[in-house]
Amino acid sequence: MAFLYKIRLLLLALTGVACVVLWPGVQAALVVDNNLSAWFLTDDPALAAYRDFQGRFGNDEVVVVVVKDDRTVLTPGYFAGLRALSAELAGLPEVAQVLGAGTTELPGRGGLLGAEAPRALLPPGATAGTVRAALGELPTLRGQLFSPDYRATRLLVVLRQLPDFDNRRGAILGRVRAVVYRHFAPGQALLGGVGVVFAGLNELSQHDFGLFLGVGYLLMFTIFLVIYRNFYLLLYTLGIVGLATYLTLGVYGALGHRINLLTVLLPIVIILLGFLDSMHVVNERNLLPTAATDTPRASALQALRNVFQPCLFTMTTTAAGFLALLTSPMAILRDFGLFAALGIALCLGLTFLLGVTILPLTRPVPRATRATGGAVLRLYELVLRHRRAFAALAVGLMLALLAGLPRLHSDTYTLGYLPDDYVVVTDHRAMEAAWGPYMPLELLVQPRPGLTLDSSRVLRAAVAFADSVQTMPGAGAGFGFQSLYLAALEPRFGPKARRALHSQGVVRAVHAQLRASYPALARQYVHEPSQTGRITVAGPMLSARQLTARMATVLGIARATLGPVARVTPAGYQPMYARITAYVTTSQTNSLLTSFGLVFLLTWAFIRNFRLAVLAVVPNLFPVLVLLGVMGWAGIALDAATASIAAIVLSLCTDDSIHFIHAYQQGRLRGELPAVARRATVAHIGPTVVLTSVILFLGYAVMLLASLKTVQLFGALTAVAIVGALFGELVIFPLVLERFDRRARL
Repeated sequence: MAFLYKIRLLLLALTGVACVVLWPGVQAALVVDNNLSAWFLTDDPALAAYRDFQGRFGNDEVVVVVVKDDRTVLTPGYFAGLRALSAELAGLPEVAQVLGAGTTELPGRGGLLGAEAPRALLPPGATAGTVRAALGELPTLRGQLFSPDYRATRLLVVLRQLPDFDNRRGAILGRVRAVVYRHFAPGQALLGGVGVVFAGLNELSQHDFGLFLGVGYLLMFTIFLVIYRNFYLLLYTLGIVGLATYLTLGVYGALGHRINLLTVLLPIVIILLGFLDSMHVVNERNLLPTAATDTPRASALQALRNVFQPCLFTMTTTAAGFLALLTSPMAILRDFGLFAALGIALCLGLTFLLGVTILPLTRPVPRATRATGGAVLRLYELVLRHRRAFAALAVGLMLALLAGLPRLHSDTYTLGYLPDDYVVVTDHRAMEAAWGPYMPLELLVQPRPGLTLDSSRVLRAAVAFADSVQTMPGAGAGFGFQSLYLAALEPRFGPKARRALHSQGVVRAVHAQLRASYPALARQYVHEPSQTGRITVAGPMLSARQLTARMATVLGIARATLGPVARVTPAGYQPMYARITAYVTTSQTNSLLTSFGLVFLLTWAFIRNFRLAVLAVVPNLFPVLVLLGVMGWAGIALDAATASIAAIVLSLCTDDSIHFIHAYQQGRLRGELPAVARRATVAHIGPTVVLTSVILFLGYAVMLLASLKTVQLFGALTAVAIVGALFGELVIFPLVLERFDRRARL
């Protein structure tokens, strides 16, 4: 520590240089981005399939706009508004195409096989009667443009596939929304779609990140200042977590990452571990026997020297716990684990660098530490006097929590992350009420050898598939490559259009006319080079688990209807969304097992005593059991946000356990009897455990005020787990140590 003290100014200067260099990275990191590349690894087969789908059919991110009226949208005012809205949307450089009543051209009489040129559905002067009459001959097209009662109409705004689309999504959708609201009022015009949900998540993530990072810091440091009443100690702790957060985000952004739904919690993790390290140093200094007479510099360096070894090992074990998330198949969890470990390592370095810089400027303030130590000792003695009652309480709690584990399930419902009164959620509900299910499930159809997409057999099978899917509960209208042929044949053949699909000659003629008259629309559903057709099945917005079941049902129908003539595979965003459930389950299991394994091995290596290492695992298991049991009983699913909490809780407990074991071992090495060593350890480590738990509990509990439900759940569950960790450290661990450490009976 003396050498570190001598070079402190040089290291501080290098830290300042790093802060300047990493400033652009911090700015880049603070741009929230919840796009798919944040969730999936670049070599993930699901992501590769999605990119292949986009390569064939372009960007599948479509903004669904529903315009509704309580009576009817078939009025001249709505017709004019739809024409103007469609034209302005189509004029946006990021929009590839607008599909809706305002842009629709009807086939001439006789359909595509007739001689008349196409005509607009809503020309100037159109009336409700002319529109009804025109669409009366075109049921397939009518179902895509208007609700059955003509109280709602739908526009599909197809966005261009741009190289930097993910980063520009929010701005693009903001312009689309502004255009829509210029023509129709909010509530009259509703917006939905996958991109709209992503943009809403980005907006609220950025809001909650800034707000609750500030509120959490303010609350925790205010409590810290109230407890210790020393500005220099506040500056010390604030400097550790502030600089560690800044440098971590700087590296994160410099490597091309952006804050997302999960890494928005990185600063909260750094606060937790930074507080633990700093308070172990502060309380160690306050409890030094010579603290009252020693010089500030000497007491500071001695305290830092005393805690260096356990802090080094807690950093190692804690970082290992987070690095266990690297076993996850999800990029979002891997990034979280990697950069949380980086933040923890920075906390350790800054704990000692700022310790040799700031602590010598002030004397110890032992009042709060010694008062808390006395209270903890009284609790410890109470536990020992009533050990059977407390042991029974601990066992009862464990059994109750274990009973909640079978209720635990993994699922992800993206819309459920948003508050109920948020515009994305209210628009979604109003859209489903006015229009019906609208979320797309994309399917790719590839004919078997000897057949093509315009083969009569393939088209008839695709029509049969679409008819069967629409009988599913909650299914909306579907549209695909086969719908183009039906829509083209209905003006000429009317109700017999489906029979006309039996004529290969008629089908081939329609195919040629589709390519000639509607090339852009045809490319939306037919990829000629690979002979791949696209069918979009509309459905409700589901959780990942529900979507997996829905996809299985749809594919079963596809095998029965299309199976003999074509191969059908799910495509687009929805299969990736469904895969998140399996990934979360795998991540939770693998990372937790890996974390326990690494923590146990590192703890064993540190204390060099197998029995004590095993005993140290017990209090670490309890708060994880508290977390998972409470989630099971409360019906909270494991998802991308909650899957990481177990690793965080394990890290918190490991930190306290190692300090506890280290102090206990040091007492035994000094020749203290086991009972004396345990009592001294409780008095020495207990204040830090209690004070940090109180501060962190309040800091995490304030996250319940957040808008984003992931942040709310993270705060609530972590606060509950902190209470469990405190119970484990102050009640379970001392009881287990006394009962099973054989040396205690010497």
